[in-house]
Amino acid sequence: MKKILLLACVTFMFTSCITTVKTAKVADTKGQLLSATVADLEVSPVRVTYSMAPSKAIQRVGLHNVKAAAIRECLEKNGNADVLVDAEYTIEREKLLLGSRINLITVSGHPARYRGYHSLNDSVWCNPWFRLGYGSDIKHP
Repeated sequence: MKKILLLACVTFMFTSCITTVKTAKVADTKGQLLSATVADLEVSPVRVTYSMAPSKAIQRVGLHNVKAAAIRECLEKNGNADVLVDAEYTIEREKLLLGSRINLITVSGHPARYRGYHSLNDSVWCNPWFRLGYGSDIKHP
């Protein structure tokens, strides 16, 4: 009888200790606020090429990180541009027992800079075909 009573007490203690977490409620809004800024892109006619041997720390994160590091260093070495247009990669790998290692990555493309930031014309926002996917109750600045 004592065992049943003890078991009932333990069960009651575990079931009565419930932690509740309440968060703030956010009011639903019906409208969307859209603002668009566009820029002109000044692309260099000269194609640049850069080769690098990525470190183990860069390779550990993945191929996408290796490509991003190669583009970043290429842009820094060739005039500190903003973006590399029409990027092409050549990757030299070494096969290992489990997987592979990238020995050399070569990236080439046209460096480009952003020029002349400006907002979209109000007539573009008023065009219903332009904002077809955004709904009918759009508020613009």
